Amino acid sequence: MERLLHGIDALLLGRIEEARASFESLLHDVEEPIAHRLLDLVESLSRRERLQATYLATLRHEIGNPLSVAQATLEGIVDGVMEPQRDRMRGVLAAVQAASALLNDMAREPKAVEELLPIRLETFNICALMNEQAESVTGAARAKGVELIYRQCSVAEFGECMYFHGDARRVGQILQNVLLNAVRYTPPGGVIEFTCDNPEDDLIVTITDTGPGIADADLPHVFEQGYRGERAHRTQGSGLGLAVVADLLAKLGGSARVASREGKGTTFVISLPAARLERVPRGVS
Repeated sequence: MERLLHGIDALLLGRIEEARASFESLLHDVEEPIAHRLLDLVESLSRRERLQATYLATLRHEIGNPLSVAQATLEGIVDGVMEPQRDRMRGVLAAVQAASALLNDMAREPKAVEELLPIRLETFNICALMNEQAESVTGAARAKGVELIYRQCSVAEFGECMYFHGDARRVGQILQNVLLNAVRYTPPGGVIEFTCDNPEDDLIVTITDTGPGIADADLPHVFEQGYRGERAHRTQGSGLGLAVVADLLAKLGGSARVASREGKGTTFVISLPAARLERVPRGVS
């Protein structure tokens, strides 16, 4: 009975592992049915605790991204290294709105991992979204002395754009996570290339940097939550960004692959084959 009460006390105080150990020690005693039921309760609370920790860490990371983008752009304008152009200020506004939308998600705490970062399908202008993301990350790149080269999708060169059926907020998060990751690891004087193509109506985005590259042993793990390779430990970061990218792409029916050579930089290729892309002449809403 003493071990049972100790386990219950530990459970009430939030000491999950201590409670589990106490109840497991009772499995062969007379309180076995009670111990099994209490262990089930411990497992349920442990899953909820892990979900809540993942939920809060993900939102904290994703809210931090647009805020850092807005801050870098405003600092560049205040310091006089960037002009306060309308498109640039529109990007700052979009970043703040993105952070605000994520804060609103916090009011609806998920009951399952699948509910993290929910998908809301709509039709939106993919060219405009990519232009916005390129512009928004430019401030952070310039602040570090990194050049960002953006090339629009080839279809845009012919006076057309593309409308994409997906989730604009989540596609924006995917692009921003990979772009900011490239800025984070590219040293001053380096270059990041951000390009887009749509072979056979797939949306293919390529982001290449001239950073230090990723070790062969780390490549299979780059999309794992919390994983940070040897080089990553020398740079600030949570190891969440690319895991968020992989999760969102899976929800949108897409994928990502990475190619890298140590000392030669890294290339991320993002594919959204499940998208419905419609070519529409520019100026047509």
